[in-house]
Amino acid sequence: MAGCHPFYNFIILYFKKKDHLMEVNQLYRHWTKVAAILLIAGALAWTIKLIVIISTDGRIIDTGAASLLMKAGIILLAIGSTGIGFRLSENRPTWLRILAILLSPLVVFALFLLIAQIVTPLLINPLLENTKVWYAQQEAPIGLAVIFFLAMGLLLFNSYKTVRS
Repeated sequence: MAGCHPFYNFIILYFKKKDHLMEVNQLYRHWTKVAAILLIAGALAWTIKLIVIISTDGRIIDTGAASLLMKAGIILLAIGSTGIGFRLSENRPTWLRILAILLSPLVVFALFLLIAQIVTPLLINPLLENTKVWYAQQEAPIGLAVIFFLAMGLLLFNSYKTVRS
């Protein structure tokens, strides 16, 4: 064991301690708040992505920083949206709670796509129809997603209450 990697030693010592169970319990008790912050962070990542695209006049859309921010945003939004299922299934049977947490990313993304299908032809297309910025219509759904997921994160954050264990 003397020649083991320091990270391996850290993991062994970490799981020998009983405190990690308390940390997991704390994460569970505060998951609504953590998930809300993840949703807000995902919306922020996509906002920065849009800033990168605008500042490069559309030269960087699906490579470099824009690509990295898009992927980071998707991951943050998917994990953060589990907090919606967590919050809505409060005081429900365990099996229903697990199902709600697992399905909530799909439901939230589907809800966003439905809203985007309604809003895009009514509002976004008429506003961007005669613009000389060629990437505006392509990236408009991301801008709409930023607003949607930021609102979801703020609503979730404001609905936060500690889960009793």
